[in-house]
Amino acid sequence: MSDPAFEMRLQKLFSESPACSDAPLFAAEVEARLSRGWALRRVLIGAGGAVGGLVAVVQIAGAGLGHRLTAAADILADARRSILQIPAKLPGPLADLGQLPFGSEALWLVAGLAVLAGALLASRSLEEI
Repeated sequence: MSDPAFEMRLQKLFSESPACSDAPLFAAEVEARLSRGWALRRVLIGAGGAVGGLVAVVQIAGAGLGHRLTAAADILADARRSILQIPAKLPGPLADLGQLPFGSEALWLVAGLAVLAGALLASRSLEEI
């Protein structure tokens, strides 16, 4: 069997830690060591990022990305010219779409807003059910 008085004294000894005289000095040394470690980590992370950036630049330059972007821009310009020619080929009143006082971007905006309104209406009606 255990002795309750011994248990109580033991619990009291472990619950109250003795004060160390050099506790502030120890805490200052630990903080200095940690801050030194963070400075070194920051430098290493920065150097790693710089090396990674250089590798990315070399890879992009070696892959001829500039030529590919120029080719993609040419393709997009051809597509835009083709799209702008569509209203002239439409029959009847639809052929006058090119003569509207606003650009085709406004039509896309209105269509997008209509789709958004439909989605909001559908979600609202599903919420009501």
